[in-house]
Amino acid sequence: MPLCRKESAFGMHFDFHAMPCEVVPSVWCPESYTRMLDECKPDFMQCDTKGHAGLSSYPTNAGTRAILHEGLDILKFMREETAKRGIALYGHHSGLYEQNAVKLHPDWAVVDENGKRSTDYISVFSPYVEELLLPQLRELAGTYHLDGAWVDGDCWASYADYSHWAQEAWCAAGHTLPLPKPGEDGYEGFRDFVRVGFERYVARYVDALHAEFPRFQITSNWIYSARMPEKTTVGVDFLSGDYDCANSLESARFQGRALEARGMPWDLISWGQNARPLSWATHDRNLKGTVQLCQEAAVVIAMGGCFQFFNIHYGHGGILQPWGLPSWKEVAAFCRARRFCFGAHILPELGILLPFDRSLSGSLYPDDTPGLLVFRRWIQLAQDSQFSTKTILPHQLQEDGLQRFQAIIVPSSSRLAPESVTALLQYVKQGGRVLVDGGSATAFATGLGFTVTQPKERLVFVQGGQRLAAGETPCNEISSAIGIPFGHIHEDNFLESPSAPAGYLLPHGLGGVAVLNFSLGDFYETNRTPTTRDFLREILDTLGYIPSVTVTGSHFTDLTVCQKDGRLLVNLINFAGEHNVPNVRSFDEIPAIGLLTIRFVPAIPVNKVTLLPENRNLPIQRNPDGSSTVTLERLEIHAALEVQ
Repeated sequence: MPLCRKESAFGMHFDFHAMPCEVVPSVWCPESYTRMLDECKPDFMQCDTKGHAGLSSYPTNAGTRAILHEGLDILKFMREETAKRGIALYGHHSGLYEQNAVKLHPDWAVVDENGKRSTDYISVFSPYVEELLLPQLRELAGTYHLDGAWVDGDCWASYADYSHWAQEAWCAAGHTLPLPKPGEDGYEGFRDFVRVGFERYVARYVDALHAEFPRFQITSNWIYSARMPEKTTVGVDFLSGDYDCANSLESARFQGRALEARGMPWDLISWGQNARPLSWATHDRNLKGTVQLCQEAAVVIAMGGCFQFFNIHYGHGGILQPWGLPSWKEVAAFCRARRFCFGAHILPELGILLPFDRSLSGSLYPDDTPGLLVFRRWIQLAQDSQFSTKTILPHQLQEDGLQRFQAIIVPSSSRLAPESVTALLQYVKQGGRVLVDGGSATAFATGLGFTVTQPKERLVFVQGGQRLAAGETPCNEISSAIGIPFGHIHEDNFLESPSAPAGYLLPHGLGGVAVLNFSLGDFYETNRTPTTRDFLREILDTLGYIPSVTVTGSHFTDLTVCQKDGRLLVNLINFAGEHNVPNVRSFDEIPAIGLLTIRFVPAIPVNKVTLLPENRNLPIQRNPDGSSTVTLERLEIHAALEVQ
């Protein structure tokens, strides 16, 4: 019996998006598949069933077939071979991004505000689900006995829709025509209406499949991710997304934290090749090196997630790259050796709020809203500063559990909801600590009794320790009768130059709020310096935040502290290497780091520390202040300390 998705810690994903005029497959080498399954032994496989061109790579009776090699059914072959080995099989099936369906049914297409029909994207209000998507998914579940499906091209392929389907749904909900257009009153409300339509569209196929095939597990790619932070309402079985193929470590680090916050089974998919451009249609791809993929796997594994990586077929689905198999086998072994991390949850100590920002036009769920971008910058800054962070989703501010966090960071946002501010101030009243980035200062002014000017972009020199970091960033000026100034922003690149406070510490109830005079998240985007990281450490120290676990010895050490089965798992990841160098598409070596010192606060009674996966006990040093420390001589890629 194959593992279900919530039990699966390592998977492999292969799709090829069958195109018109291509024979599927044009070259057939079944032994490359069976060798891969035998050597890599994934918990599950995801294989191509229908790509964005809309042509099914199996002999469908419900949709449009690609040109299939006579007598050959790749999907049937994959189902038979995975079943023999007890490996689950999922289909990669395109959802709203479906070019052939739009060609055959132009009436199903999204229509823009100018009346132009899309040639790529389908309206969520159209009968596409009942007439094409569900019949094909039923084939996968009932005819081919697949274990589930990963529906691609869904939320990120959703757009404001002016089709007659959308107009009818709008009127049925009690609204009047015409539909609001960009710049008109009610436009954002209309976009929210279509977003609700998207969730209902997903629920239509998820609920139907669960009713007919209860064991069939399904998700929609990137649903309830960082780009879709609303409360979960659709009963998908797991969360998943394929993150950026360039600067992948940082992409996985912030995307994984948004998924981990949901408390659901989740995975992230690495592009096993660095593609230019980042497109399903490009052939300009370089396979990533073994160390490169293991580094990415470590980021996902350290957060308790499932790691899978995506690669491509050649011969239109007929052959894998045989020279890649030895590397993939090593990556698989690396993941299996760290299965002990799977299902862990990040310790809720330092929370970072994901701002809910939907002010941009274009895609309904873009990955470049100001809120999402500044959230990403704050994850990078805090993690680079060796703090273990956990995401707080906007709706979670109104739920119980905020008091678990020692401190919460609020990134810059001009669209903080009043109820979010109220919840954060109530958390502070009860003893919490909040760091407010400069762009969010206005939202807290009334509640904390200070005034603030509108931000203006200017060159500043931020002091961290005895060094300065220069950069342009939005700056405000705060006036407060009770605020305690902290930090320094200098006028010139000299410590002796005139300076203004970097921010103010404002007491509130039993806790306090540190409000910055500038946007630190934006500043770090172009100022990745030790000085900037030192500045953040000084602020959090001023605020009174004391992390349970700290690491020193190399600033390349990424720290993620998790809980699992009543134990702490302290994950250490080597972030050295060329992962964020634009022209480096593949690498197979990173320098080891060490000696690392890991310190546990006195409140943690450390009785035993085991280094995993080596399963070696580390000597514990007891310090006069009651803290405990252990040392790690060398870190290659990833290690975890199991603390009892």
